[in-house]
Amino acid sequence: MDTRKKNALKALAVILAFAFAQVYVQAGLPAPAPAMPQRAITARLVTRGNAPITVNGNSTATGATILTGATIETPDQVSGTIDLGDAGVVEIQPNSKIQLDFDENGNVRVKVLRGCVVTNKKTNVLPGEIEIYSDQASYKTDKKRRNLGGCLLLNGQLGSLTGAGAAGGGLTGAEIGGIVAAGGAGAVILGVVLTRGGNPSPH
Repeated sequence: MDTRKKNALKALAVILAFAFAQVYVQAGLPAPAPAMPQRAITARLVTRGNAPITVNGNSTATGATILTGATIETPDQVSGTIDLGDAGVVEIQPNSKIQLDFDENGNVRVKVLRGCVVTNKKTNVLPGEIEIYSDQASYKTDKKRRNLGGCLLLNGQLGSLTGAGAAGGGLTGAEIGGIVAAGGAGAVILGVVLTRGGNPSPH
């Protein structure tokens, strides 16, 4: 075998040895950790007595899925609850209108356009917070406060639920009593807000 062939075989052996070494190193590396999927937020509507309410101008009943950015409006004598899973619960009182925005981190923003709303952050599974706001005011949940509630006033501020009449279309005393008597999550949240006796404290 001449020198040229020997050199070619040596070069080929070196290349093959290097290739096998790379395969061995790659095989020995730990597999990359799978990406954790983001927790999707699903908002489900429940209305009192399965009565329809208006979502984005359309009549909608219990069981409907609410998408972020929706405008939700309740008629007289009908309240609505939006269950956002781990993010919390939003309760719209009768004769009220809100805009609801939320994301996968559990951030929930409720703009009160008319009437009254109550919110409850249920768990600490998601890092986000709940905010209720108007053009003139904004309140957020924090580690010490998981419940918020307020009614839109004529001046654009957010007053306590007991000030609903000032907005010309919130809860009457009889309606508040009826909701509390009905029990459930709504009664608990309303009880927390009503006993505060004033505007929610700013965040």
